[in-house]
Amino acid sequence: MRRSIVLFAAGFLLAGCGGAAPSPSSPAPAAGSAWMDGFCGSLIDFAKIGDFTMPDFEQNDVASARKVMDDAFGVFAPGFDNAVTGLGKLGQAPSAEADAARKSIVDALTPIRDEVLAAKAALDAAPKDDKNAVVAAGAAFRRIGSHMNDMPDPFQQLETNVSLKTLAAQAPNCGKLPS
Repeated sequence: MRRSIVLFAAGFLLAGCGGAAPSPSSPAPAAGSAWMDGFCGSLIDFAKIGDFTMPDFEQNDVASARKVMDDAFGVFAPGFDNAVTGLGKLGQAPSAEADAARKSIVDALTPIRDEVLAAKAALDAAPKDDKNAVVAAGAAFRRIGSHMNDMPDPFQQLETNVSLKTLAAQAPNCGKLPS
């Protein structure tokens, strides 16, 4: 019997970073654009989660299931960790709205990042042929997927706030994110 673990990824969350073209009468300061470039740059690995689909594997094939879980953690761990860490290292935000957007994303992603890193560490510590460790990793991924689906859209401010959209339109890394 084949078992498919499908995770709903967070690509829809990144919709606001593509941004609209700025109004010529209201250019954003260079510092704000640089901050926003760092903001979006922190999310590039996170965006890769949106392209990841857990492949099918034979339920009783521990080696195949282990490879699938290792590959999944290879996308999810840096995606969440780089987002939380990168956003946390950004300097002074150019506005209260930008700081609120950063805070809401960090607050939403941190507990999921912690769960991903803990599950990855547990699997990494287990012998390659440990079926229980692979089953536990699969269960962790189902919980992680559920938590991702349940979290509020932290990018809503980027979709609705004109000043943030203007900054995003001037930041090269924001153009690298799915719109």
